[in-house]
Amino acid sequence: MHPRFSRRTTLAATALAAISVPAAAHAQGDPAPRKERPAAAQARSAPRWGRGGPHRDPWDRQPTGKTLREARPNAVGLDAGVLKELPGIIRAGLDYDPARFSGASLLVASQGGIAYEHADGYALRWQDTSTELPEAERIPARTDTIYDLASISKIFTAVAVMQHVERGELRLDDLVADHLPRFAEGGKGGVRIQHLLTHTGGLPAFINLYSAYPDKASRIDAVLTVAPKAGPGERYEYSDLGLITLGLIVEQLSGMGLDEYVRAHITEPLGMSETMYNPPAELKDRIAATEYVEHYGRLVHGHVHDENAYSLGGVAGHAGVFSTARDLAVFAQMFLGGGRYGRARILQPETVQDMFTDRIAKVTGVGGARRGLGPELEAWYYHAGLTSPYSGVHTGFTGTSLVIDPLTDTIVILLTNSVHPTREWSTTSVTRREVSSCVAHALGVVPKEVRGGWHAGEDDDTTATLSVPVTLSGEDPVLHLQLFSHLETAYDVLTVEVTADGGETWQGLDGRLEAKHQEDVAVSAGQITGWGERAVWDGVFPLVSERVSLRGEVEVRLRLVTDEATHGLGAWVSRIRVAEVSGDVLDTDRRGDAQLVVADGWTRGA
Repeated sequence: MHPRFSRRTTLAATALAAISVPAAAHAQGDPAPRKERPAAAQARSAPRWGRGGPHRDPWDRQPTGKTLREARPNAVGLDAGVLKELPGIIRAGLDYDPARFSGASLLVASQGGIAYEHADGYALRWQDTSTELPEAERIPARTDTIYDLASISKIFTAVAVMQHVERGELRLDDLVADHLPRFAEGGKGGVRIQHLLTHTGGLPAFINLYSAYPDKASRIDAVLTVAPKAGPGERYEYSDLGLITLGLIVEQLSGMGLDEYVRAHITEPLGMSETMYNPPAELKDRIAATEYVEHYGRLVHGHVHDENAYSLGGVAGHAGVFSTARDLAVFAQMFLGGGRYGRARILQPETVQDMFTDRIAKVTGVGGARRGLGPELEAWYYHAGLTSPYSGVHTGFTGTSLVIDPLTDTIVILLTNSVHPTREWSTTSVTRREVSSCVAHALGVVPKEVRGGWHAGEDDDTTATLSVPVTLSGEDPVLHLQLFSHLETAYDVLTVEVTADGGETWQGLDGRLEAKHQEDVAVSAGQITGWGERAVWDGVFPLVSERVSLRGEVEVRLRLVTDEATHGLGAWVSRIRVAEVSGDVLDTDRRGDAQLVVADGWTRGA
């Protein structure tokens, strides 16, 4: 073992080795909720969306050096009236039974301007899992409360790795075992650096380090020699162990502890003075408490919540960083600035683009997870209304999340202590989704021209139908739909269909979507799902083709089905029109035709 790995021995590690501890609690981060793979037909029919406009990749950026400033919402493209809904969203999470979190700090920035900050609840509220502290002993959450970021720490490790790649000291194709020979054990000799960054190294998600091994050296050895669950590149499995390993490589190459390296090469240059591992005791009153551990009879407050990170001295590649919303916003703005913030150059712009470019779609398939070199991408379960193929970056098990939308240069940070007083109560992701979608509406992601139309799809586990009868003469009838859709890929699906037998059977319609400055998008069997490129589309669906030939009385229907968890902004339909050679036989822009529409689960805007 490299001597650097055993140099730092802490009281935390020593204390854990000296006592009997409970079984591993799987505080391994906060990956996306597990779902069954989408139905094969839905996956096959998912439209192949393009980049979403006449622009280059939004992560192909020139370094701007732009720094954050205070800004009024409307000055940076945000509707202040819509943002006023955010306190109610946070309060609903606090009032939920059981509470989704004890306290929260929220920050929204766009175009380099911090446009909104809010805090509510308590950084410290509970004495144990059943006893609240007296009001005088509680600590209110503030906008500058310091939170345990948990797995957001992985992005700091990824940046450290990529800095070494830029310097030529490391290559993405390097075998991990070339740097850490012990890692080759168990058949892992073919695992490369990029596999660990994208969680495709075949490593298990988690192993118990903190109670199964007596000291730090044996815990590190257990990480390096763990048996794989799959071959490199074969499948995606979110794993703490890969990031712990990458942290060890950073330490080996730099000759510094990971905490020392991150401070010297990331946080200090960025002026992130309130971002750190192992915060000092004098900051305890500003730090959000996390879990009450029954076995120890004490509250985790002021040191890392993740047991494995704690057993490694509070510093590890997968967890351990503490920060505030403002500091984390600087980190995010650095990415939007092409790797630069002010005069500080942290990464080259092409490195940022590489980090935020998906590497695993061929492994995970339609509707599966998306990962760049560290960042989580297109994560519907918390990016929600801001989801696109380019959105990033990560969540943390303690209740933290950081979202960047490069299409609008927007940052959304929600820091909570959802494991205070216990991890058993609830999840933060519902609130995360509601916050992200509120910000999306404030940005005007849903275009004005469709907001007065019919809308559905912002609720889970629902089926909504929008139907209208029409009489066809058979003169080459074509259905036209003016629509906007933003639906969780392959899980939430809008189907355009028709019946000629009173609803006994329904036929999905093949067609295409057309929009100005966009490439046409083919629609198979009437199924529309995915991010929709944030465009208003004219859906064109022939009612006479090789597969369907209709005349007489028929009924056209739009059926939107959402699954049990996670959704985007939904779908809007502002106009339904059926045109024949002789003219329009249906047009909902005509008042009489609009009254023929039957909406079940769809609502119409003002």
